[in-house]
Amino acid sequence: MVYGGRRIAVAAGLATLCLVAACAPRPEEQVLARFFEASRALDSTLLDRFATVTLNPRTDGSIQTFTITGWGAEQRAPLTDARREPAIRSLSAPTGEDVTLTGMSVEMISRDVTVQANVRMSDGAIAPEVLRVTLERAIGTRGNSTLDGRWIVTRLQRAPAARTSPGASSVPRS
Repeated sequence: MVYGGRRIAVAAGLATLCLVAACAPRPEEQVLARFFEASRALDSTLLDRFATVTLNPRTDGSIQTFTITGWGAEQRAPLTDARREPAIRSLSAPTGEDVTLTGMSVEMISRDVTVQANVRMSDGAIAPEVLRVTLERAIGTRGNSTLDGRWIVTRLQRAPAARTSPGASSVPRS
């Protein structure tokens, strides 16, 4: 009888663990949340750890809440000179220490994410906006050791207003 009770307890524990894992935010979501939070506070020291772009609340507004509405496929490419800075930031993020790329083979992974956000403008008005965010991370290999970088925000772009929206339409309203 005790054996059956133990089996049920183990099954319940595994089901709870799976449910918690399924509800946990993805690393990409976590870096976006930290990016938007640090941007609201204009914390450039913190932003330097996980972004190469900024979102100035005085001129660009600040993200109050957001939902990821689309995930692009991961794109992989070897490191180019133009991507050195994001690679260094990505690889330095896990330890907080600057990483040197000398003698390291580096692959860059990028992913575009579409975000629906409520943006508070400097006048206090809140408006919904769609943002396209590019996240990148580096994977570096030197000898037999591999260093996995963290996701960092490398591009932030407001989506153009839809032509059918009342604010963007040239059709007269009655």
